[in-house]
Amino acid sequence: MNTKRKIRNSRILVAAISTTLSLAIVGCSSTPVAAPTPYKSANSKTAYGYSSEKVSENEYKILFKATDKTPADKVQQFALYRAAEIAQEQGYSYLTVLKTNVDKKPVIAREVMAGKEKPAVFQTDRQCTMSGCNEVAQPMETPNSSDVVKTRINDIYFTINVRVSKDKASLGKSAFSVQEVLAEPLKPNKG
Repeated sequence: MNTKRKIRNSRILVAAISTTLSLAIVGCSSTPVAAPTPYKSANSKTAYGYSSEKVSENEYKILFKATDKTPADKVQQFALYRAAEIAQEQGYSYLTVLKTNVDKKPVIAREVMAGKEKPAVFQTDRQCTMSGCNEVAQPMETPNSSDVVKTRINDIYFTINVRVSKDKASLGKSAFSVQEVLAEPLKPNKG
């Protein structure tokens, strides 16, 4: 019986530790990071990245949520690129932007600040034995060169409404070729 009790207590301990770690991870991840937002799908309503909805048979609304650390031209490029992906998936060759909208909402975020400390100097000690004394370097714990601080940023909500079509003439002179938009590679953000 003693062994069964130990196993049960171990399982309870493991479950408690797992729950604590999960809560710690969720708590940390709920605070946004003050860094450029990459091109990716937003996996929840509060996440960063793109999301879209079909408005009508040939109209879509694309939202790209990013931090203000993401250059404005990148946010626009990401939204248009997503619109072109949707158009291609639905078998359309052209799209036009009907409407754009930008909203900003202030939030508190985490930012990693690189420290500017000089490298730590090793402390020297004298160690003496019967054969004499020598100076020996003692490793010291070096200070952390980066700190995580809270900072105020803006969440950027960039929305475009697009109409898609199989022929350019029905969309007018401002139509984009889906193939040309998708041919332009998305370059990573430079933060």
